[in-house]
Amino acid sequence: MIVQKRISEFALAKGRKVGYSVEAVDEYFDELANDYESLRAGESASGGSTARSIRMKSFPPAPGGYCIEDVDSALDRVEDRFAAIERRGFIAEHGMSAWSAHIEQLAETIMGRLQRPAGQRFRHPSKKLTKGYLIADVDSLCQQLATEFKMSDDVDVQLIRGAVFRSATGAKSYDETQVDAFLDRCLDLMHYLK
Repeated sequence: MIVQKRISEFALAKGRKVGYSVEAVDEYFDELANDYESLRAGESASGGSTARSIRMKSFPPAPGGYCIEDVDSALDRVEDRFAAIERRGFIAEHGMSAWSAHIEQLAETIMGRLQRPAGQRFRHPSKKLTKGYLIADVDSLCQQLATEFKMSDDVDVQLIRGAVFRSATGAKSYDETQVDAFLDRCLDLMHYLK
């Protein structure tokens, strides 16, 4: 089983709070359970689930649905397990030296971006009034990541999962799409280094 508690045990949002659609969450976790068992057996995942697709999953909101924090926490755990299986599969197929080369290339790319000067790590939104992430918030996280990656190979994924950026426009902001894609690659590296 890929989660420590049954899906039916997810708490429901209380009162008038909005949660995730019960039906959508149950259906997705059933699919994940099937894919996980297939991957553990050395077969391909029929649903196509990967650590990255799990990370990107969203559910429709529903009044009285499953508690968002409970579901997100379970998704984080499942993502970690899929990443471990994917890592083992890559090494079995391509060998440890190919895995090491892959990690080294990704780490160099990430560190190159992290070492750019503050305010220049990412592009700005193409239009002045387009909202993006406040540069100071993103640069602060980038500095933390650079320090953590230099100190240890075991960087806590919660550093990124828990990151919150304030909104800004124009020259005070970074393009959200580029920042999100970069942080996605950082999460990949964190999983790969475990």
